[in-house]
Amino acid sequence: MPTAAAIIAQRLALAGCRHAFGVPGGEVLTLIDALAGAGITFHLTRHENAAGFMAEGTWQATGAPGILVATLGPGVTNGLTAVANALQERVPLIVLTGRIGAGAEQGFTHQIIDHGAVMGPLVKASFTAAAGTVDLCIDKALAIATDGQPGPVHIDLPLTLA
Repeated sequence: MPTAAAIIAQRLALAGCRHAFGVPGGEVLTLIDALAGAGITFHLTRHENAAGFMAEGTWQATGAPGILVATLGPGVTNGLTAVANALQERVPLIVLTGRIGAGAEQGFTHQIIDHGAVMGPLVKASFTAAAGTVDLCIDKALAIATDGQPGPVHIDLPLTLA
């Protein structure tokens, strides 16, 4: 049975995505490996904001949705300007963020924020992937990002699910 990360990567590849951009962190390493396994090249950037704009450029060049990968906390907030731009410019951008598992937040002293609440005003939709529904989540995200007026969609992938 494929992992949640593999399902997401496979569905993105089927949508024509061949490039993803971001800054890795422990919460997204499994996802980055899955992207590579599906034929999607991960491009390391120096900042998530640059990664978001590079993802937008890929959409403009290929017509496939852009992919921004960010780890928890500051990784997410670093990409907000590019996500806001994608909303205003009608860019189908899939924003994949990693998070630690539920219940583990209490052991952290920093970097724990509500990614959906932060992303909410800047995306067409925000989801947290859940066991048994990852395929529906990524399919819905791609449909929302590309249908009608295109724009960014956020998926938060818990490390325990990846």
